[in-house]
Amino acid sequence: MSEIAARIKAWRHALGLTQDEFSKRTGLPKRTIVGYENNEREPGAAALAAIAKTGVNMTWLLTGEGEMLPGKQEKTAENQADSASLDALAGRHARRWAKIIEMVESATTPEEAEALINEFFARARQQAELAELRQAVRDLTATLQKRA
Repeated sequence: MSEIAARIKAWRHALGLTQDEFSKRTGLPKRTIVGYENNEREPGAAALAAIAKTGVNMTWLLTGEGEMLPGKQEKTAENQADSASLDALAGRHARRWAKIIEMVESATTPEEAEALINEFFARARQQAELAELRQAVRDLTATLQKRA
């Protein structure tokens, strides 16, 4: 087995995906994935781009150097400024906002990112509606107590 074949297989296993699931995630035919992992063929540029979208460190995939997952960004002055403005904007919820942003940015497709955003907004809407309902119940209870 070539080294790249072994690394493709190792990456798929690290993701916890079957060959069929990995095929769907990358958009590559399952038979192509099987061929790569069995060292029957080498991935071309388009296939490598598709695999890259799954989040693998391409340097590791191609050369075996470094870590399987891309390293975290170093704290640059720009990153620190972004973080400070996020803290000012979000206040006590800054970490939650940062996690949401991270989740959306790590989506493998634009459709997945949009689905995540829609889910977050739907949950926020539900919470707002629940808060309004609770307030209406409190107001109604207060009105009924005044009448009694």
